[in-house]
Amino acid sequence: MERNEFLKKLGIGGAALMAVYCVGSLGSCKKKDKNIPQAENKDFTLDLNDSNYSTLKNNGGFVVVNNVVVAKAKNVTYVAVTQICSHEGNINVIYDASNDNFYCSSHGARFNTSGGGLNSEGSKGLKTYNTMLTGTSLRVFS
Repeated sequence: MERNEFLKKLGIGGAALMAVYCVGSLGSCKKKDKNIPQAENKDFTLDLNDSNYSTLKNNGGFVVVNNVVVAKAKNVTYVAVTQICSHEGNINVIYDASNDNFYCSSHGARFNTSGGGLNSEGSKGLKTYNTMLTGTSLRVFS
């Protein structure tokens, strides 16, 4: 016996039958919520003379520290954003020197150096951090 026949035998027909089908199918169309990790407040200092951070002396260089991408943008300013992509919470954001923007390798989300989204995947933007250069010490903070 098919579902249609069974429901009719129960006395459910017409509009009620249509309502059962519609309500029953709505649950499967619901988008499952994914818990996107939240970017944390940060405060740390990088010594640009340390070989681990020496790439930051060059325009286009970047490092990842404490889930923060720190880059020396093409306009010679230091920028820092969370490595946690706002699209689906993947921790794959890097700096793309050739385009002078941030990029998530998981789904192609792109963000400008101010954290603003550049495409539909990046539309939610990224948390940005302040940077302050004093001599060869670069402070990154919320």
